[in-house]
Amino acid sequence: MSDTEWFEPEVEEAWWHGLARRFLALGPIPRHIAFIMDGNRRYARKQKCSSFVDGHLKGFAQLMNVLEWCRQFEVKEVTVYALSLENFNRRETEVEDLLKLFERKLIQLLNKLFVFPFFSSGPLSLQN
Repeated sequence: MSDTEWFEPEVEEAWWHGLARRFLALGPIPRHIAFIMDGNRRYARKQKCSSFVDGHLKGFAQLMNVLEWCRQFEVKEVTVYALSLENFNRRETEVEDLLKLFERKLIQLLNKLFVFPFFSSGPLSLQN
């Protein structure tokens, strides 16, 4: 999966997605939803991906779908728990790769959400 794949135009959704959306909209919509990102490494292992990063990229792509659904339902607040303290007990190279990926995706998300692109005067580091 490429880094920019989730920016591509959306494919046509299944016929039942619109029906499900209208049905769900009949009930109360939560004001706040929280998500815990978990299982990306297990997914990568199970799919025999070349790197655990591939699992995190797939997880991020799915998160973008879920955030779009939240936007369509006008959910006012969304919290995403993307990293846990357990992530920092892994090998140093894995932690560095995970933080770089997180940083890159965060900047891409900010650029997608805001009209004015997010720029950094130097390397943005989430480790400092």
